[in-house]
Amino acid sequence: MYILSTVNLTVFIRSNIVEVMRPWKYQTVGLIFIIGVILILLFSIYGRTFDTRSVGVDDLSSKTGHELITQQNVHQIQQKIYATSGLPEEYQIPSDEELDKLDEPTLMKIYWKYINMLQILCKDVIRVGNLNDGGKEICVDNGFKPQAPCLVYSFGINNMFDFDNSIVNTFGCDVHCFDPSMKNETRRLSEHVWFYKWGLGGRNHVNNKNWEIKTLDTIRKELGHTNRSIDILKIDIEGDEWNAIPQMIVSRALNDVKQISMETHFASEFAHTHNYWGGLPPNKQLSALRQLYDFGFRTFMRERNLWGKQKWPGLSVEITNVNEVSMIKPV
Repeated sequence: MYILSTVNLTVFIRSNIVEVMRPWKYQTVGLIFIIGVILILLFSIYGRTFDTRSVGVDDLSSKTGHELITQQNVHQIQQKIYATSGLPEEYQIPSDEELDKLDEPTLMKIYWKYINMLQILCKDVIRVGNLNDGGKEICVDNGFKPQAPCLVYSFGINNMFDFDNSIVNTFGCDVHCFDPSMKNETRRLSEHVWFYKWGLGGRNHVNNKNWEIKTLDTIRKELGHTNRSIDILKIDIEGDEWNAIPQMIVSRALNDVKQISMETHFASEFAHTHNYWGGLPPNKQLSALRQLYDFGFRTFMRERNLWGKQKWPGLSVEITNVNEVSMIKPV
């Protein structure tokens, strides 16, 4: 019916207006007028059929019928959802009480779903350091881009200072590097880089490897950084992140940390073993990850470490239990 009406109207307009505008110089104007009228009619008729219902998380990638959602719109929708209600329930990490009741395959599924869900949009992300192991993704949006005199803590060096030197060259920050496993002694390496033979943990002690382990709040006090914001906190400490995270939150040492780039080591190094990373079972590891979210940090990037790709009991596919995550804390 709409098509027939449009065609009849078009024929009428053309037969009458073009007849009036017989001089050649007016025919072009008349044709443009006709095309404009047709476009307006088509838009008014078919434009109404676009679905304008509210879009949920499950609809973000839907492109059926007239639901043409661009990637930019997807990010805008995600941001709106997370700003108002946080992560969708199916992606949230349960409470400690619920985690304690779950078996390892279920805990692994929760980790895998959570770690693969980006929680916030950073429009400008750059790679700092090399493209292989050791490099990190950093958010340089307004409010998060480090500006000198900026401060960076880098835990876990493994004799590779690519990330740390790149931070200095890119942003001009002061970088304090920590790794008790290296032979280097505590000293200043350059104008902007310091090295400490300390490790990060959940309490101050000397471990069974004779490594000196300190909490983040203790380190900040000893280095005189309690009144300086940490622009980037890099953590790659082979599972000890699970011990350090709860203490950093309780001590409020993360209050003025703007972003975290961390390698997470979930469950155990190898499937079918209980040699858990950090000496903590998977439910305690997930609890630490949830505490970071509850404290306000949101994941904007996830990178899989294929070294940790394995087939885990109770799962039908191989997944990586070692994954890089980069997080920012919106103001």
